[in-house]
Amino acid sequence: MRFALGAVVALLLCGQLFAAETGNEATDATDDSCPKPPEIPKGYVEHMVRYHCQTYYKLRTAGDGVYTLDSNKQWTNKVTGEKLPECEAVCGKPKNPVDQVQRIMGGSLDAKGSFPWQAKMISHHNLTSGATLINEQWLLTTAKNLRLGHKNDTKAKDIAPTLRLYVGKKQEVEIEKVIFHPDNSTVDIGLIKLKQKVPVNERVMPICLPSKDYVNVGLVGYVSGWGRNANLNFTEHLKYVMLPVADQEKCVQYYEGSTVPEKKTPKSPVGVQPILNEHTFCAGLSKYQEDTCYGDAGSAFAVHDKDDDTWYAAGILSFDKSCRTAEYGVYVRVTSILDWIQTTIADN
Repeated sequence: MRFALGAVVALLLCGQLFAAETGNEATDATDDSCPKPPEIPKGYVEHMVRYHCQTYYKLRTAGDGVYTLDSNKQWTNKVTGEKLPECEAVCGKPKNPVDQVQRIMGGSLDAKGSFPWQAKMISHHNLTSGATLINEQWLLTTAKNLRLGHKNDTKAKDIAPTLRLYVGKKQEVEIEKVIFHPDNSTVDIGLIKLKQKVPVNERVMPICLPSKDYVNVGLVGYVSGWGRNANLNFTEHLKYVMLPVADQEKCVQYYEGSTVPEKKTPKSPVGVQPILNEHTFCAGLSKYQEDTCYGDAGSAFAVHDKDDDTWYAAGILSFDKSCRTAEYGVYVRVTSILDWIQTTIADN
């Protein structure tokens, strides 16, 4: 019997056929409550099913999810053969996206759950920082965040048990391991692997990793975070702000006095120098003079691609010390570390 794509499989529901849980072999069953399809001259009946994923998930495997029953009673797909499809989490599709320019330091409250990829990390001495969910089991954050309160030579395996991590509405998740970028003194980034995949829903959803570089001067992105507010207290509520990508040369001159290596001199107005190199970009203050601040590092510079209506992590906030005192926040450019992210996840 041919069914329209997307239809519920009547044969399965009626009991004419059912697939064993341990494989894709069909088993005959009899149930008079489900009528057999009428025969047609010169024709035949073909049994067909289509797999769907639950809300907030999509088919990862190649093929259309449509399987037909062959002569050996095996469900097969034209592209994947007997290999059954798999579902993976949808990314970058918040149910309630930000829909207007609104104003982390004195920024707007995220009352709608517009940033479901935002995680909150607490160090062993109770300092707050950010992390960004990039799939069901992995998050990006900064190397500095992971080392808060630890010596620089502390091993990653000793750091992981000291951290607490929350996603969604204060849902605590367990950390299996943390992995530092091999050159984390110049690329301030690290990965967190969870012990279990998190269920994806309206409040918990990864942001997509970009396949192209969205970082252009003037591009506006959203940054959410749990960092300090205008009174320099850690906020209990997730906030967000809209910030423009700044001219990199102006940013380097602002913090280092010159773009010429031998002429550079530390001149940060907050007394701490950001890491500035080919792996970073800068973002300025919003038109409302809003800014990121201590504790926001590890959060994504999220950009909305209108062509596919999807949100991407163009950057990860590294230097969160500006707090309206300095003109620029500094972000690790995600496209520059994309190969490392994908390889690390595949190998772990």
